[in-house]
Amino acid sequence: MTGMLIYYVVLALSCAAAPLCGKKCGKWGKIVYCAVFAVLFTVISAIRFEVGHDFKSYGGMYANMAFTDIEEAMMEKTEKGFYVPMYLFSLGYESYWTVFVYTSVLIYPLVFALIYKSSSKPWISVCAFLCFGVFFNSLCFLRQIIAAVIIAYAIKYVGTKDYFRFLIFVIAAAALHWSALIMTVIYFFLRIKPSWLYLGIAAAGTALFCIFSRSAMLFLISKFDMYKAYNPDTNPEASTGLPMRYTIMFGILYMVCFLFRKKLIEKNPNNGIYINCLMFTTIFEAMGMRHAILSRFALLTYLPPILYLLPDAADVIIRYVKEKKGKIAAAVSASAAAVFSIACYTILIINNYNGVVPYTSQFNRPYDLFVDVKATEEDEFEGDEEDEEDYGSDEYDDEDGETVIDALPEFQ
Repeated sequence: MTGMLIYYVVLALSCAAAPLCGKKCGKWGKIVYCAVFAVLFTVISAIRFEVGHDFKSYGGMYANMAFTDIEEAMMEKTEKGFYVPMYLFSLGYESYWTVFVYTSVLIYPLVFALIYKSSSKPWISVCAFLCFGVFFNSLCFLRQIIAAVIIAYAIKYVGTKDYFRFLIFVIAAAALHWSALIMTVIYFFLRIKPSWLYLGIAAAGTALFCIFSRSAMLFLISKFDMYKAYNPDTNPEASTGLPMRYTIMFGILYMVCFLFRKKLIEKNPNNGIYINCLMFTTIFEAMGMRHAILSRFALLTYLPPILYLLPDAADVIIRYVKEKKGKIAAAVSASAAAVFSIACYTILIINNYNGVVPYTSQFNRPYDLFVDVKATEEDEFEGDEEDEEDYGSDEYDDEDGETVIDALPEFQ
């Protein structure tokens, strides 16, 4: 239970601090809110220990860099936009913890800058960021979530029909994760006005894909060599699917926003683009029910609706219900939205979404993940041959009899 508590505390704080985003506090209240929570999220992410399924992968990648020269580094398959900065950091900082500090400092200030600049109600953006799994994804899929943040910055160019600038951002995102290249095509679909006809075509296309998914997957990996490891006949992530609950969660969000699309677009013309982003998020999650790996594409499309669309949707829906049904109905609607959000959050936590439970920090970790013990210069010249052989063993003590913590590629 204590391993889950921190997530509920952060959610409670984000709601309790909502008055800072009100009209009375003005611009500075919004700045303070975003700055404080940017720091809070950064710290929680940076100090985590073995939180997220990819923690060992990224920690191990960074630990291995200590034994990698520049020529070997350039031969690594990991996208160079991520790998090269990490390699440069490894020249000065040996601890595997560096990768999580660096990525946290990169991700959350950029996210909160977006919230400050473009969200009509920052506290709702933060609550949505938590309740609908974005924060949990940011603790796991580091390269792809950074790419998704870059795409969230680029999304404004869909509204201005500036494909060239959008493409520049996509290429930058692809330098961190190749999957971002799919946005070069999705761009054109995001520009289509949301309608029942468009929804029907998208639903039919998704259904057809799911019916013929295995053949479609084999075709895709034959065309894109970078995805050949995700063969649906051999790779578990490609051969098995995710539970339906994630598709249902995003499907409900999409349908609510779709039904209020006219009012949302009246409030902000770009909301039509964000509604389409939410549609693609639902589509990729639906595809993920057949092949789990495909749900990863949803990361690229769901930041804009989470950060920009849902705050507007909350405002539009509550105002509409209040005008039509009165204050009590509006309060009931707001309560229903809160219950739904917290229920989604709880389901994600209980099911240990992306391996984020229990939360443990570097300061109360139960053991050391990467351990190397070094002989001192004095030890090297002491003892007989038997002692010298001991220096090549997996584990020994330093001159003070204490284990020296360092980074090794092996997981202890």
